[in-house]
Amino acid sequence: MRRWLWSGAMALLCSLAFSGRAAADNDPLSVDPAQLAAQVVVYRDPYGVPHIDAKNDEAAMFAFAYCQAEDYLWQIEDSYVMGLGRFAELYGKKVLEKDITNRAFEIPQRSQADFKQLDAKSQRYCVAFTAGLNYYLAKHPQVKLRLLERFEPWYMLAFGRAAMIELGGGHLHTSREVPESYADATERQLQSELKVAIGSNAWAIGPQKTKDGHAMLFVNPHQPYYGFGQFYEGHIRSGDGWNFIGATFFGSPVPTLGHNEHCGWAFTVNEPDIGSAWIETFDDPKEPLNYRYGDGYRKAVEWTDTIKVKKGRGFEEVKRTFRKTHHGPILRRHGQNQFVAAMLGKLYDALLSRQSIEMLKAKNLQDFRRAMNMIELPIFNTVYADVEGNIYYVYNGIIPRRDPSFDWSKPVDGSDPRTEWQGYHSLDDLPQMLNPPSGYIQSCNSTPFTTSDDGNPAMGDFPEYMVTDKHDDKRRAKVSRYLLRDVQNATFDDWLKLIFDTTIYWARTELPVYGRKLETLKETNPDLAAKAEPYLKHLLDWDGRGDITSTQTTLCMAWYEELYGFGYPAETLKREFVGNPAGQFEALITAARKLQDTFGDWKVAWGDVNRLQRHANVSDFFLIPFSDNLPSIPSAGLHGPPGVAFTMYFTPTVYVPPLKIMKKHYAVVGTSYISAVEFAPKVKSQTLVQYGVSSDPKSPHFFDQAKLLSERKLKPSYFDWEEAKAHAERTYHPGEEVNLETAGK
Repeated sequence: MRRWLWSGAMALLCSLAFSGRAAADNDPLSVDPAQLAAQVVVYRDPYGVPHIDAKNDEAAMFAFAYCQAEDYLWQIEDSYVMGLGRFAELYGKKVLEKDITNRAFEIPQRSQADFKQLDAKSQRYCVAFTAGLNYYLAKHPQVKLRLLERFEPWYMLAFGRAAMIELGGGHLHTSREVPESYADATERQLQSELKVAIGSNAWAIGPQKTKDGHAMLFVNPHQPYYGFGQFYEGHIRSGDGWNFIGATFFGSPVPTLGHNEHCGWAFTVNEPDIGSAWIETFDDPKEPLNYRYGDGYRKAVEWTDTIKVKKGRGFEEVKRTFRKTHHGPILRRHGQNQFVAAMLGKLYDALLSRQSIEMLKAKNLQDFRRAMNMIELPIFNTVYADVEGNIYYVYNGIIPRRDPSFDWSKPVDGSDPRTEWQGYHSLDDLPQMLNPPSGYIQSCNSTPFTTSDDGNPAMGDFPEYMVTDKHDDKRRAKVSRYLLRDVQNATFDDWLKLIFDTTIYWARTELPVYGRKLETLKETNPDLAAKAEPYLKHLLDWDGRGDITSTQTTLCMAWYEELYGFGYPAETLKREFVGNPAGQFEALITAARKLQDTFGDWKVAWGDVNRLQRHANVSDFFLIPFSDNLPSIPSAGLHGPPGVAFTMYFTPTVYVPPLKIMKKHYAVVGTSYISAVEFAPKVKSQTLVQYGVSSDPKSPHFFDQAKLLSERKLKPSYFDWEEAKAHAERTYHPGEEVNLETAGK
């Protein structure tokens, strides 16, 4: 498994600008928050989702920030503190490496300076969004931040760049994907598993597969349920030209995936090679900062930074000396007089929100592709559908152009000028497909070359370095093709059922094989066959679909874990079981014995073991106070590696008496936002976030959507504005506690 993946500020007079200066007519970045608030009406629907009707983009972002702060200010502050390289001030030495990496890339310094160089429109957007956060604090002086004093507009650049490192840091090729930290080895292993579990499912079907001839879209990111990477849902209409419902990470100024009245899209994590590492040689005896380049030397820059680290009730200071070359910061030693520098494409140039706003305003495929061609979205497969019946896929990424004669999967010689980047690949250069003959597209963190049954891009048409996951065809992708291939004459209700499908690909394909292997085992090892037969017979008496009442599901997944390992991706048989059928059946017996020992019966229903339970204001996976003694509800979600559409990952059983005994498993990563869309002339959709929009345990919206998720149902999105207004349970301007409708306004 793996985690990762995104509320805060301080009281301030309403008349102050976001940047801390009083609003003034001669200051282009000054704002009057009360005036912005008056330009917006927020309609909270029965699930607490905000529907924001704003006169312009700036008022829309201001209100979106205010709503996020209402619902989860704690997480916004947490994410922004991470962006500022001050995470250790909250969480101590165990996260120090994260701050060190942040400071090595000079994220705070560069972001504060670079904000002044942004185009005026982007500056105003940052000002408006952070003004919304500060306005919430001003209106709620009882709310106190843990670390920050207030939000500054340049924090948004720092947050975006830190998020880019979180998402793309594995592409730096520094041979240290999981940094050493002060955490113990077990925690590092689980952190690694949580990290790579972040994935997603995205599907689209064309008009030829639906009853009414409308394209349909399934948006389903799999993100952590705690800490950075959580999704927030909102619906925004701006007088500047967009009407969009979707989701984004806390602290982001606009939704980044979802749909408008013309088109919609989903993202899934991919593995484009968006970064490089260079070996720099420092061997000049006269100047230790000189490093080899071409026929001579260049001089590196060195500086010292101080990082505060929480220790007990106080702090300690850690001083670090950093160094950078023209390629990027030095991240590790390579050998005698050699160090590795690394950089991600457009780390300091891209601005995700700038591209996102253009995407939100797209009215057709041409508009959407024009926005995508800005190439400011660092990674992500993108699956698109629209009212014209188009379905489209692109393997997106900020991918530098490079000399293909080098092996870019590892550090290259930084002294060789031929290893310099040569610009970036355009949208047209990337693997993509439009309206495949098969009528469907799926993207489940797998190779772009098996996206559908036909019409796929050809692997040989792209540089060797571009697609690092070219051979990765996950079972989630295989089960998606299996399901979508058979879709015919589908209604929207059919689509809603399909997205929660729990067909287990491994069970469907492998259990019949094991049935035949058992017959052979009876001849070669009858004693072992006799022990394994009751368990395998139980599995064979099953259709291979997960369900909360199914005992076969629990046994199957426990056996799979024995064979392939706990965690993710876990799709390769453990070495000791390769070519060892007897060992594989012994693993089945072991799985059944463990269930018997833990639950008193090897036949235990999946939903009795795998549960949904929410806790507020905690981001460290190891500090979430899950407990079998607290209320929880069952989940039919299943681990993704065996090949399941409805994906969810759970904590393992914990048995460390007397410290902690926790038999049941609790969801921590997986299906986190769902949007199912039919692109009829009047677009309709249903949506869900895994728990609810509010982080307040006293709120009715803390856990209300979890009940729907447990039942494999979605909620109305109220994308139609008349419906949104008709179902509003609270209507207000930001900063006003008064309900405008009941007040007669």
